[in-house]
Amino acid sequence: MRDARFIGYGRLVEACGQPGCPACRCVSRESRSYLEALLHEHVTDPDTRRAIRASWGFCNWHTWMQREIDHATFGSAIIYEDLVGQVLDEAARLTDAGGEGRSRGWLATLLGGRRRRRVERHRRRAVCPACRSAADAERRYLETLVACIDDGDLHAAYARSDGLCAPHLFAALKGNGDRPRARVLVEMTGARWRRLGQELGAFIAKHDYRNREPYTEAEAGACARALETLAGAPGVFGNDVHAPTAEGERRTPRRRG
Repeated sequence: MRDARFIGYGRLVEACGQPGCPACRCVSRESRSYLEALLHEHVTDPDTRRAIRASWGFCNWHTWMQREIDHATFGSAIIYEDLVGQVLDEAARLTDAGGEGRSRGWLATLLGGRRRRRVERHRRRAVCPACRSAADAERRYLETLVACIDDGDLHAAYARSDGLCAPHLFAALKGNGDRPRARVLVEMTGARWRRLGQELGAFIAKHDYRNREPYTEAEAGACARALETLAGAPGVFGNDVHAPTAEGERRTPRRRG
């Protein structure tokens, strides 16, 4: 049991004492720690700068998280001076690749293909380095939670927590579902979700105009907890605005051989 722990065991126990999904809290904390170290200590490191250029900066979540870090503006400015120059160069190449509308025939086709490839460079950029770090930490937290869920301190802390959000529970089971303790995690999380459902029901019922009974603190906060239970904490899982959807894939006509 002790071998399954890593330094984040204590952080998981601590996160279980906070509102919401403990895994979301841990991932957010790791992301903030990563950015703090980078912006305060590694801004001029060549490997760090190379990784940031490859990803064209950070994702939306980690970009705006920088604004929450004390004394980080100078480090951010150094990084983004370089990145602004990078996107300016890429935009200029897009114009050059188009031939300014003067090309015709095969040359226009060639230059048009070059432009499309340059547009694709942004879509195919490397993964945000802060996200890569967070994903590794997230995997370790979830593995530890499954492996140690029946271990004294963590078991007691998780029993008092709001439980994992749905995205993190299913992520934990994806790689660890065959472990004996996975069932314990599912049962304990299910109990948290059933309680949440009851509190939502009570909150809804008390909206009846004939009701004179006040909301409990748990009932008043049930809707906010339900949002996080289904989608995870703000920023952790991003959005699907620019992601391909199953519906979109179905609408794409198949090419006939």
